[in-house]
Amino acid sequence: MLSRPSKVLTQSYVKVWISLFILVCSFTPCLVTASTVELQMYDSQGAAVASGVILQSDAKMTVTGLINHVIVTQHYRNENPFAVNARYIFPLPDESAVHAMTMRIGERIIKGQIDKKEQAEQRFQHAKKAGKQAAIVRQQRANMFTTNVANINPGETVIIELEYQQVIDYRSGTFALRFPTTITPRYHPLNGELSAVNSEDNKAINKPFVPNGWISPVYQKSAGSTPESRKFSLTINIDVGLELVDIDSKYHQIAVTNPQFGHYQIVLDESNAVNRDFLLEFKRLQKEQAQAAYFTEQLENGERYGLLMLMPPDDHFTQTQRLPREMVFVIDTSGSMHGQSMEQAKSALYYALSLLDANDSFNIIGFDDQVAPMSQHSVAANDFNLRRAKRFVYNLKADGGTNIKDALDAVLDNSEQDGFVRQVVFLTDGSVSNEAELFTHIRMQLGDTRLFTVGIGSAPNSYFMRRAADVGRGTFTFIGSTHDVQPKMQQLFNKLTHPAITQLTLQSSDKQLEYWPSPLPDLYFSEPVMVAIKLSNNEKVTLLGQTAQGPLNLKLNAQQGQNAVGIGRLWARQKIKSLLLYNDKQIVKEQVQNLALEHQLLSPFTAFFAIEQTAINTPAEHDVQVANTPVQGLTMRLPQTDGQSRLHMLLGCILLTGFAFLRVKK
Repeated sequence: MLSRPSKVLTQSYVKVWISLFILVCSFTPCLVTASTVELQMYDSQGAAVASGVILQSDAKMTVTGLINHVIVTQHYRNENPFAVNARYIFPLPDESAVHAMTMRIGERIIKGQIDKKEQAEQRFQHAKKAGKQAAIVRQQRANMFTTNVANINPGETVIIELEYQQVIDYRSGTFALRFPTTITPRYHPLNGELSAVNSEDNKAINKPFVPNGWISPVYQKSAGSTPESRKFSLTINIDVGLELVDIDSKYHQIAVTNPQFGHYQIVLDESNAVNRDFLLEFKRLQKEQAQAAYFTEQLENGERYGLLMLMPPDDHFTQTQRLPREMVFVIDTSGSMHGQSMEQAKSALYYALSLLDANDSFNIIGFDDQVAPMSQHSVAANDFNLRRAKRFVYNLKADGGTNIKDALDAVLDNSEQDGFVRQVVFLTDGSVSNEAELFTHIRMQLGDTRLFTVGIGSAPNSYFMRRAADVGRGTFTFIGSTHDVQPKMQQLFNKLTHPAITQLTLQSSDKQLEYWPSPLPDLYFSEPVMVAIKLSNNEKVTLLGQTAQGPLNLKLNAQQGQNAVGIGRLWARQKIKSLLLYNDKQIVKEQVQNLALEHQLLSPFTAFFAIEQTAINTPAEHDVQVANTPVQGLTMRLPQTDGQSRLHMLLGCILLTGFAFLRVKK
């Protein structure tokens, strides 16, 4: 501190501060996180080269009954005068079961094979070094995948085709299909432990360290325009055998045709469509009257599978007496929520507060890398506390890292509730990468609490939020714009107020009956429970539960189920999901691996690869990572990190300052 106000900086001090400013400016790019703003290519020596791989993506969906079959096609065109190796990180729905892959080079078609990830990686790397054209598709997370294509010749296009299937969502009488187009940047808390990156092709691309070998996306400079490198088309064919109404896409322009009764075709009708998730919703003309829809499939090996959708009454429970509740709202205020996401979250909270009544108690907890509760304990939902809560919400600002673990510690204590229902509503974009650790934490600390997640933003991490709700025995709600806040929060609160059926179980005289998810969640107002079953020799299965009017006893018979294709793969996908959700990954690795290989599914331990046996003259020396489009509404002013990383940045600046002053003294 200066001893006298009249002191001025000498010429030497001016030089020091100019030098320090230059050093800090040059140091800043090193702090950029995985969401670097431009596509970059590097040769094998690490020297930068010009970009030149154009990506065009197409998706074709066919909806039959409850199952959506999807073909995703990626066209990689190399416009450079030299061969390149390309990498692309892309999202798919977190409930998707990827079961086929094909590589096309001109007229040549190479059908992909599935193998253990290590073996598939070795074969891909060997082909890459030998100058052969090859591709490998890996699952990084349930909703994040990576395609690597080796040795794309100058002017050549290589096409990678993936097939997956999923069960379409149904709630409040509405069917919904969601297709993600880009990825929200992920935050990963650093713990000081370094782990080796296990893929050789990571060496050629200069990028920040990411724990556990995950490869992170890069982003284009502008979110306001879609360059040629991100052309995207989407076609959906729906055949449910019933007349539909209110076919609508809230975030994109579409064209709808109805060529014949019960058949509909929907085509994406805009060019700038890859900076936000695509969502299609549609309704049947007449509401389903039955309590359950049941589908079955028999495979060539004789195995049989069933898919059950249990739907509660639409309006019976709206008149029942409410149980007293403790509502805890947890809102993400990290940097990734800055912009539209934060405004949507605040709007959702304001509306949620307006739905509380005098029998409820509540609390609000904001978190980034620090946890900031409105109150140390839940308070009564009276006028004074509600006004206090609105002021608290108004003052929330988005900044810092996404330290969800501390926020979970603040609301989950493994306690048992007596005489009231404790429900936690978690509003976030889920921008984290340590999902497995958080799932384990939720399971260990849940107790009698029910955890409901609300996805905020144009492209939230639905994998984390859906799985967190599964472990928390709650549900996931997606809010993609401020226009959705009121209807989506109203639906959520109707559901929270009136659980329809609890203690759901499936029984059979054969004790080997397997069904997933297991255990079954509660059935809430206007939202179905979906369960995939591996049927035993005894075809009769009984669904048991508890309703306000007494016990539920519903008998299912495989002979009465409607025929469907792909249920076996869905069952395997659900089993893999449950195994990874409730167990340590390494303990169940072999079981998951064998299940994925048996049903030809992509998993954390399996990968699809395709290799063209004819080699080109010289292996490619240049590597490129195709850029993702920045998420609509996301404005990250500075790299958002955890508190530890900020401390490191501060210490670095202090060291630079000290170094500069030492130079002056010399």
